[in-house]
Amino acid sequence: MDAESASRFPAILDICFGPDRTSKIAYRFRDGVPPCDRFGLAAHAEEGMIGGIQYWPCRVAGVTARLLGPVAVLPAWRGRGAARALVNQSMDLVAEAGIDLVVLVGDAALYRQYGFYPASAQSLFIADENPERVQIRPLTPAGAAASGEVCTASKVLA
Repeated sequence: MDAESASRFPAILDICFGPDRTSKIAYRFRDGVPPCDRFGLAAHAEEGMIGGIQYWPCRVAGVTARLLGPVAVLPAWRGRGAARALVNQSMDLVAEAGIDLVVLVGDAALYRQYGFYPASAQSLFIADENPERVQIRPLTPAGAAASGEVCTASKVLA
């Protein structure tokens, strides 16, 4: 995502998730840590930016991992394939970069179509987060074997 799109994305996030979105546990992964720009994408239409997706560094013992999110598309553009394109294209970039594991906090039914499944199936978790909302998609054998706590990039693993 280029700098101009990144500066516009928070307004889209406020529309899609509300201004209290930053109180969610997943925002701990974003505090003081820049997004992984090479994986972030913006969706545009004639009238300008209509959505985007970002990834953030995170730590899982022994693997390279990224936290997907947020992904947001303005309400008027939902159901037209923008979110699907953002997720699919960005996941291709993440896989090509050799990342082992992608983690997200979201609706299991929604993300199943992208190959995500509950992190609890591999004994992965995010502290204080509802386990039913933590989803993973391993991209390598190492990612498929990962277990333990998903931590912020700034947290030192014991």
